[in-house]
Amino acid sequence: MLLRNSLWNVSGSAIPAIAALATVPLLIGALGVEGFGIVTLIGSVIGYFAVLDINLSAGAIKYLAENHASGDRERFAETFWFGAMFYGLLGLVGAAGIYFSSAWLVGRFFEVSSDLREATITAFQIGALGFALTQAQNYLLGVPQALQRYDRSAQSEAFFGVFVNLASVGAALAGGGIVGVTAVRVGVSAINVLFLVWLIRGLELGLAFRWPRRQVRGALTSFSAYAYLSKLASTLHQHGDKLIIGAMAGPVALAFYTVPVTLASRILGLTYRLSSVIYPRASALAALDRIDELRNIYLGAMRHITYINLVALGVIVLAGEEFLRRWVGEEFVAQGYPVMVIMTIALLADSLTNIPSLVNDALGHPRITGRFALARGVIGVGMVYVGVLTGGIVGAAIGHLLASLLLGGAFLWYVHGRSVPISLREVVREGLGRSLTVGLVIYGVLFPLKWLFPSGIIGTLAIVSMAVLTLVLAGIAFIASVDERAALMAVARRLRS
Repeated sequence: MLLRNSLWNVSGSAIPAIAALATVPLLIGALGVEGFGIVTLIGSVIGYFAVLDINLSAGAIKYLAENHASGDRERFAETFWFGAMFYGLLGLVGAAGIYFSSAWLVGRFFEVSSDLREATITAFQIGALGFALTQAQNYLLGVPQALQRYDRSAQSEAFFGVFVNLASVGAALAGGGIVGVTAVRVGVSAINVLFLVWLIRGLELGLAFRWPRRQVRGALTSFSAYAYLSKLASTLHQHGDKLIIGAMAGPVALAFYTVPVTLASRILGLTYRLSSVIYPRASALAALDRIDELRNIYLGAMRHITYINLVALGVIVLAGEEFLRRWVGEEFVAQGYPVMVIMTIALLADSLTNIPSLVNDALGHPRITGRFALARGVIGVGMVYVGVLTGGIVGAAIGHLLASLLLGGAFLWYVHGRSVPISLREVVREGLGRSLTVGLVIYGVLFPLKWLFPSGIIGTLAIVSMAVLTLVLAGIAFIASVDERAALMAVARRLRS
């Protein structure tokens, strides 16, 4: 079930990611580089208002999963309605804050050309409603995920993820500008929320309204208060660099930074979706005190996800230059490719903490994850600021990388053997250590060979194909367990017959 959920969860992100990457050149062509940078900036500012969210959704998923596993339908309903009321209120407060501060934000902090200033303010005001809808949308998506019904949540994400990208391009090509693109995205969010309400009603969960008892409210808010630190750090991590670059270097530099970073983060983000399904599963196993089963799942997930991340890293580095050239044009290669390489390595370092963070929270220790995540966010923003001052967008990427290596390593050392009941030595031996060693040895041989292939699309496809084939064979031989290799052979025999 864990593998099936992982594949569904990846599909819910992969399909919209492909649509988003495919539509970037069209949006840049229709909006211009500055217009595209402004749309990105609006998304980052609206995303920053998520600091109002104390991350109640993390606690809701945990307790919804536990209550469903134990069959406590009454507590399940109380947990759901407490979260629904919280995110409804949060959406209203955040939307009001964005709407009434739009003119001040644009005039005070961002370098926008005079002919786009009024349109930018209007787009911010329309985006305020989008903030409220996004809060409801994200919370409602967590309900089928808590039930480990990732097939239903993924179908919703895939459909509306593609729809919003296509609708955005349609609005841009029709001459709607940044206002039209923002309005279309808000409209799609509204339809998505209505669909999720219909979807949850169809699951027949017995969600008649129940006022949450004090015990339920206390458990959720206590857990989420610490999980909020992770949410705050995630907000700093996802949007802080863009706000700093937008304020200090302008929308054009932000566009040159955002495009390659978007490509790298989208690809490695897919592997996070593979690993995130362990959170409700670990919560349910913890409620049933099946820790030995959780340990086996944990080590296997660390081994496989780390190796998959390395495969993704290599493909990005080997093919990124040619892909940027053909995707968005030559001007993005010189400035964007170094950023892509550095940010990909930083994202890889961050990804090593994903599964430990999820299991740590599922076992009831969100304050540890939260404190480290907040330190990562604050230190990362500071390093990005210094990086922009000293090296522009490349300096910003280097700041990200240094923060990821420093705080990621410290987190792995601290949690293992403490809040996560597995020693770091065991994790290195049976989990990420083997994957890192095999992957780095292969890339150490392949990267020098890149320069022996002809430049252009043919040479790029050749070296990428060689890398993927080598990594797949090495993965089967050295990363997969004996049982997993036997299962693969059984599948191959069935396909052959």
